Amino acid sequence: MAANREALNQQLQQIVDSLKEQGILDHHFEVVHSLKEANSPFFLAEILPLFCQDVQTTLRDLSRTLEKEPVNYYDVEELYFKLRGCTSSIGARRVALACLKLYQAAGNKNKDGCVLALDGLRHEYKILWRGLDKIIEENCKSSILKCIQVRRTVGRVAECLIAYILEMKNLGLVFSGSLVFRK
Repeated sequence: MAANREALNQQLQQIVDSLKEQGILDHHFEVVHSLKEANSPFFLAEILPLFCQDVQTTLRDLSRTLEKEPVNYYDVEELYFKLRGCTSSIGARRVALACLKLYQAAGNKNKDGCVLALDGLRHEYKILWRGLDKIIEENCKSSILKCIQVRRTVGRVAECLIAYILEMKNLGLVFSGSLVFRK
């Protein structure tokens, strides 16, 4: 079983390395990943969906802001700072870089440039989302095996999984594929 967990950890690291090689993630993600052992084996499965939800909400708010006439470029810049901050802190390199185009367009008060930048942000986020989904899936598999190793009995594993699911429910999160989102 320890070999299985190690193989899953290697698969997880290969996914992260691949995303870093593609420029999708940067070294900041390693810091987030290292926090999982200190906090909870399910830390990534808890934090990444919250990040995704924040990004989706901000992208939706940006879209709504750009639909209004006249465009409030101050609000666009505020949303840029929010998006840039959360993407940089999680290590979402390409999304953070795509944010710069939005900032430049907002600074130039160029609505068409902002709309184009928003489309680019959505594209980069979709790529990131697929990668994070894989990371969460592998992390959950590894964490469940860790629970099995620690608990050593099926009953204890079931308790561990039920506790995790209840914790997600208490946080107001729901499952969608491998990802978990707020209701």
